[in-house]
Parts: sequence; structure tokens; C-alpha cells
Amino acid sequence: MIKNTIIALVATAAFAGAAAPAFADVFGDNVTSEMRDFTANSILAQLQQKGVNATAVEDWSGLIRAYVTLEDGSQTMQFFTPGSLEQVTL
Repeated sequence: MIKNTIIALVATAAFAGAAAPAFADVFGDNVTSEMRDFTANSILAQLQQKGVNATAVEDWSGLIRAYVTLEDGSQTMQFFTPGSLEQVTL
């Protein structure tokens, strides 16, 4: 069971870099909900690996919008560039 979980996490991390640049394209009209979920989960995992306590992500005008829980328990939105996932200040 743990082995399968580790394999799934490694696969998600491996695909996250490839999925991030295409994030905006994935949310087009002709994409399945499974592909959207996979891409969002991949980007979410990559942000979490970078130390961002993100709970959800979505496409927002060409950027990645992440819902992030702060240390005090409050939640905020942070924006990141597709591909590099560098934080953007709006």
C-alpha cells in the first residue's frame, strides 16, 4: 500500500513540470474533467513541494491561482506563473 502511494507521488511530481506550462490550455472547452483534475493535482503537489501550503489551484487569466492556508489558519489567494511557478504580486 505504501509502495503504491510512493509511486503515485513520484509520478505526480514527475509530470508536474510538464503539466504546469499547459495549465491554461487544459482548462479549455475540449478537455475532460479527469485531465483538469490531474493537472491541478500535479501543480498542487509541485507547489506543496516548494513549501506553499496550497489546498487548491485553478487557472486565472493565464496565471495559476492557489488557495493557500497561512500559519495562523487564515486562507488567502496567491498567484503563480505557469511553468516556473514563481509567485506573482498583483
